[in-house]
Amino acid sequence: MTANQQVTVGPLIGILCNPVWQPKQGVLKNNKQLPGLQKMAEIGRREGALVYLFAASAVDFRTRSVKGYVWEGGRWQRALLPLPDVIYDQVISRKVEHTKTYMEKRNQLSDMYRDRIFNDGFFDKWQVTEWLTGDKRTRVHVPHTQLYKDLKSCTRFLQSHEVTFLKPVHGSLGLGIIRVVRETDGTFRYEVKRKQDHEDGSAKSAAQLSELLRPRLRRRPYILQQGLKLARYKGCPFDVRIVLQRDGSGEWKRTKMFARVAKAGEFTSNLSSGGEALPVSTILESFYARLQDRKRSRNQMTRVATLVTEVLEIQSGKQFGELGVDIGLDESGHVWVIEVNSKPWKRPYTEKGRQDLVDLAFERPIQYAIYLANQR
Repeated sequence: MTANQQVTVGPLIGILCNPVWQPKQGVLKNNKQLPGLQKMAEIGRREGALVYLFAASAVDFRTRSVKGYVWEGGRWQRALLPLPDVIYDQVISRKVEHTKTYMEKRNQLSDMYRDRIFNDGFFDKWQVTEWLTGDKRTRVHVPHTQLYKDLKSCTRFLQSHEVTFLKPVHGSLGLGIIRVVRETDGTFRYEVKRKQDHEDGSAKSAAQLSELLRPRLRRRPYILQQGLKLARYKGCPFDVRIVLQRDGSGEWKRTKMFARVAKAGEFTSNLSSGGEALPVSTILESFYARLQDRKRSRNQMTRVATLVTEVLEIQSGKQFGELGVDIGLDESGHVWVIEVNSKPWKRPYTEKGRQDLVDLAFERPIQYAIYLANQR
């Protein structure tokens, strides 16, 4: 009991997401995220914390309460709860995040919680580029990148590089990315990554292609990024996803590290578009005969990814509990930062990989949230 005779149940960890209650069935609407959220609720109970789900719209700041969902008796149950001690942001829909109602409530929560809310919001790719190029330690690992502004600068950029990637600033899953190749005869070929297929075409010049792409590039902000001569695995592009998370001590730890190899004919390695996850050792063995060279390459990738977390926290002034850093290796072995994800996707089960590392990826955010709650 507390001094005012209220019962306490250990730290209250609120997972901010977008739960949808189905009143007729008396259950939460199922989606791809729910099994992972259930896993974290179970981990919280095991760790002595109450983990519940809630939507920003369900917060009542006047009564300091929230209508949330607790995993109890093998099902999600509605409950009126106090505001949590710590918030873990797991809103994975950019559409939801950009609604006016959500943004108003979300800003209030940010002001109230400050360093007790982590991984709030998605990254802006251009902002991340500015942060990383603003520090000399990470600047050398960022490809030449600029924000799309006008036809003239776009034309110059396309002419300057053999391959250019145009990426939506607020995009995810590789959708909307445009790959442009400058052919030896001076013409330009392009492909646009869509949900189900590709759109492709060509232009006689960089100026003509800039004009052709202008409606798409003006519809939403894009960055232009230099295409690198990255090493390939069996002829297919790949990157290395490194998931770094803070644990119960508040320190950054590497949780997972795996290669993502693009499906034949694809230029993005996202698992959602058919990419295959492979051990990093399998990839490195095809490039380096000596074990010490493979170790050196792996350590270098981890070192750069760890630097990225440090620089982003300093530059953004925000607190993160986890980051997914996508690393590329060029033909000379140089490490490049391809992308940084503030909400790396985590599957609760694996068929090929190590289940203990999958479990750890769900345990660490909850342990870190408990650590933050205990700092109060």
